[in-house]
Amino acid sequence: MAGQTVRPSRQTGWSITPAFLRAAVAAAVLVGLAVAFGRADLLVLGTPLLIVTVWTLATRPRAIPDITGTVSTTSPVEGTTQAWTIRVSGCDTAEQFSAYVGDHRLLTLTPDLSALSASLRDGSCVTTLRWRSNRWGTHQILGSRLAVFGPWGGYRYGAVDLPSITVATMPEIARFDSTRGLPHPHGLIGVNRSNMRADGTEFADIRQVQPGDRLRRIHWPVSARTGTLHVRTSFAEQDTEILIVLDASTDVGDSNVDAGEQSSLDLGVRASAGLATYFLGRGDRVGLEVVGGMRPTRVPIGMGVLHRRRLLDCLSGVERGLGGASFQRAAVRSHVHAGGMLLLISPLLSPMPLTLAAELARRGITVLVVDCFPGMPADTDRETALAVRVRLLERRREISAIERLGVPVVRWQGPGSLDPVLARLSARPQPRAVQR
Repeated sequence: MAGQTVRPSRQTGWSITPAFLRAAVAAAVLVGLAVAFGRADLLVLGTPLLIVTVWTLATRPRAIPDITGTVSTTSPVEGTTQAWTIRVSGCDTAEQFSAYVGDHRLLTLTPDLSALSASLRDGSCVTTLRWRSNRWGTHQILGSRLAVFGPWGGYRYGAVDLPSITVATMPEIARFDSTRGLPHPHGLIGVNRSNMRADGTEFADIRQVQPGDRLRRIHWPVSARTGTLHVRTSFAEQDTEILIVLDASTDVGDSNVDAGEQSSLDLGVRASAGLATYFLGRGDRVGLEVVGGMRPTRVPIGMGVLHRRRLLDCLSGVERGLGGASFQRAAVRSHVHAGGMLLLISPLLSPMPLTLAAELARRGITVLVVDCFPGMPADTDRETALAVRVRLLERRREISAIERLGVPVVRWQGPGSLDPVLARLSARPQPRAVQR
């Protein structure tokens, strides 16, 4: 999305500063005492202050300066550097401005200061502050307070407030790739190897010619050796449907970019972005549902560059829910067609996600559960740590139970995380619906 420009929420006028008052009073007192008592030394001390006072009054700014703040983009990618530009113009006699950036939570500023100051040349100045959003999500940031000063700091315009800007930071795309295709693809095009023999690039077998075979498929060495025509066969390459279901009902762990720490929701959102980007790049159709969060969101299954942007925009607006009770099984409304796959991304701290996975598997849907639990925080108190360990033991038992039902659970570890599981799923026959 393009940048956004804001202006002060209210306009003020020029007013004298305490420094000007002190200089004027000191000049009047020193010059008055020098005249009254004939003190030349007091006249020497008071004359510079008197000159500055007269100069300030003579060059008093009268025009209202034009102040704007412009952010380079309102939808940055997490971790990228953007610009916050403040422009002051329209007042020839102004000499300097100062600004303070108040709303810089979850930001890294360059230079690492929230206050900045610059001199005006010919009544105008442009100053740029670099900032980096440290966490995905929608935030109100970069609210600033600014003041413009006249010659010698005698008059001040402001301070005026530049309103905060709503920035939707898209999640960093977790690096992911896979050497395995998805099991049981049923689309028309794509890069997943199908079990069906048809036109493709991966060799399958050599057999005798049949009606309908193309001449370019004839394998001449085998045909010459056997005396009968033989053709090469290959596996078809097809696309498939992938529905990513993100559990946003809870968020466990610390989120600290500088320390390299990620919470469970950080891992889930970034893994969802990485998986969606990877499979869309392969030509597959991808959908997204966020369940358990404050705002359950659904992006229908689709493909293409614009669809990828819709998915990332949706992930940038994810908000943590109220716990496992907010995860509703009926919240998954998207229909996955035959040959599709459902990726359930969850820290599995509630039995509800695994119950959902078991029900969907009984309907004949290929389900893969991705575990994004980051581990127990190091600074947990004793009582909380004991409760978490008890829950983790229950969690381990629930994972073992669902794996016995044929639903694989794999821990998210980036590139290659899903390869062993996809290989096992591809070796299975396509599941059939046994319960509706």
